[in-house]
Amino acid sequence: DADSAPVAAVLGVATGPVVDFRLREYLSDEPRPTSVPLIYPMHFENGFVIHPKTGKKPNWIDRNDATEKWLMPSGHYVLVRRLSSKEEKRRLVPAVFAPAEIAEDKIGFENHVNVFHKKKAGLPPDIARGLAVWLGSTMADEWLRRFNGHTQVNAGDLRALRYPDLETLKAWGR
Repeated sequence: DADSAPVAAVLGVATGPVVDFRLREYLSDEPRPTSVPLIYPMHFENGFVIHPKTGKKPNWIDRNDATEKWLMPSGHYVLVRRLSSKEEKRRLVPAVFAPAEIAEDKIGFENHVNVFHKKKAGLPPDIARGLAVWLGSTMADEWLRRFNGHTQVNAGDLRALRYPDLETLKAWGR
């Protein structure tokens, strides 16, 4: 039964595929007819992704032959900020990407975020919300700090965490 399978067997986590400085010519502060949202940690707000936002980073990436392989299909994702400072209260900073809030069929996730996905596509909404609840908990943050002595949270660090079962995540997400 998929709901009783370990989370790591069902969900994947990867570093955001868009390396902005390598694709600089395709990035913009304003939407273009061919652009899709580009998500950075600056878009995290109170556990959710808010886009667009005014800041130092571009909000958009052109969708074309050069960028298509770096984009992901729209869906529910849980993002975790990769970098934190030692002074910050939490090392694990999750945010839910909800497609209803950003109506595009493809999304760019910049490589300063880790992306929880299911076979390189979105997650069921309840599982995404429940996973964000777990990742935002003190218990998960303390567990990560036990084996991670640095301020960078890599996809491998997130794979090594222990997770509640999928039924528990679904219940928390509801």
